[in-house]
Amino acid sequence: MKEICIRKAEKSDLPAIQRLLSTYFLDIEELKAEDFMLAEGEGKVLGCAALIRSGTLEKEFQEIHSIAVHPNFRGKGIGGRLINQLISTSLGQDTELYVRTTAPGFFGNMGFERIPDSEKLSLWEDCASCEHVERCTQHALKYQKGRE
Repeated sequence: MKEICIRKAEKSDLPAIQRLLSTYFLDIEELKAEDFMLAEGEGKVLGCAALIRSGTLEKEFQEIHSIAVHPNFRGKGIGGRLINQLISTSLGQDTELYVRTTAPGFFGNMGFERIPDSEKLSLWEDCASCEHVERCTQHALKYQKGRE
């Protein structure tokens, strides 16, 4: 593979993003093209990750969301490059970034720290009301920008 470019997504990229996300049974519902960063190589979308605003009335925060790398290109650092780009472009020096993931080791290696389930339930209302809350496989982690 030649060079991989990380860039901001455009509306015309939405079909490629949807195809990639559907590989992992993720959807693009309520997400816009401008939420995404893309990893592109040889004119093809190889990976994507979104940065969105989430939260409750008590706390609004930035969340890394909808991360996917094409199965043929996993293990090549693409996911890490996408996450680093989102971290570097997020607003503010002391920004907290959150993520819900089934791959806590990947994010732990990037400086994210696991938060208690009680905090997860207070941050995401959909977690608190989920029928799978007792056997949830998603871990919640936080990255404190400015503490690197």
